[in-house]
Amino acid sequence: MDNEIKTVIAVKNIRKEYVVKKHFLTGKVQEKVVAVKNASFEAKEGMTLGIVGESGSGKSTMGEIAGGLLKATFGSIFYCGKNTTEMSRDEYEEYRRNVQFIFQDPKGSMDPNYTIGDNISFPLLTLKVVNNKDEAGRLVSEILEKVGLDDNIKNKYPSEISGGQCQRAAIARALVVNPKVIICDEPVSALDVSIQAQILNLLKELQRELDISYIFISHDIGVVNYMSDTIMVISKGNVVEEGAAKEVLLHPKETYTKKLISSAFVK
Repeated sequence: MDNEIKTVIAVKNIRKEYVVKKHFLTGKVQEKVVAVKNASFEAKEGMTLGIVGESGSGKSTMGEIAGGLLKATFGSIFYCGKNTTEMSRDEYEEYRRNVQFIFQDPKGSMDPNYTIGDNISFPLLTLKVVNNKDEAGRLVSEILEKVGLDDNIKNKYPSEISGGQCQRAAIARALVVNPKVIICDEPVSALDVSIQAQILNLLKELQRELDISYIFISHDIGVVNYMSDTIMVISKGNVVEEGAAKEVLLHPKETYTKKLISSAFVK
């Protein structure tokens, strides 16, 4: 039992509804859209769960709910075995610190009015990981080196560096607070193909070194297969297939999964 891989995040039967129309007098809900329908999944320690589906399938919503950026309409999120709704303030802050995000648009995720160094140090100061800006500066320099960036890049603004460099900086910002889980939401889809491979390999190297868990979200099942231990296929808010990454790719059971595979590997 001691060798059992621990579950860091467990999402149980989540549903996410958005109200799109109410009665103008009574306020009664007349129309709603269901983005996620009764989904459950787990992020295991040091492993990668891949979530794949077409645009609008609900995969990003699932990631945002798992990381606490969105509240589910129904369902529960557990961090290290504890329901997030039953946490004390300190426990909830620990959960939010330990679950970080990397988004699709690296420059859009950075505040353009601040330098790269400032953007990376914000979480350290906000979450009180360090006591002052000097401590933050030292950690920023260390983490920039870890993601393959020169130290002098911390003095530049997001607009002054390339998309690939900016995504490395975004990875540094996620890593700097030493999280247990990083939710990667289409982290390479906005980058050139040659840069995509570099970023994916960097993420894998960091996972091996730091034993981080990833929830890796993408529309590209080929990329998801490369990154993931297990894959969950999403269509219209539903989990339609899940299993070991190679098994899902080589022996897909659902027509939708086969469609994703053919789209990813068509030449």
